[in-house]
Amino acid sequence: MSTTLTIRNLAEPVKQKLRLRAARNGRSMEAEAREILSMAVRETIEPPRTPEEMRERLDAITGIWKDRANGKSTDELMKELRGDD
Repeated sequence: MSTTLTIRNLAEPVKQKLRLRAARNGRSMEAEAREILSMAVRETIEPPRTPEEMRERLDAITGIWKDRANGKSTDELMKELRGDD
């Protein structure tokens, strides 16, 4: 399955470095970004060893959304954050 990812507000120096890295590796900027993301998520993540560790991980993920969801779905929240109509 193919997925589209839009990256907004990418700093110009980052864009230029990505362009240079892509050229050095004989790839498009898009292909280079895919490679970078693929390499980044290959890291092994150890499963939580205790229920407390699982709770800490979940709290780290959900903490920024506390009191902001107001019963909305993830899709609704993302549309709101992006300013989509």
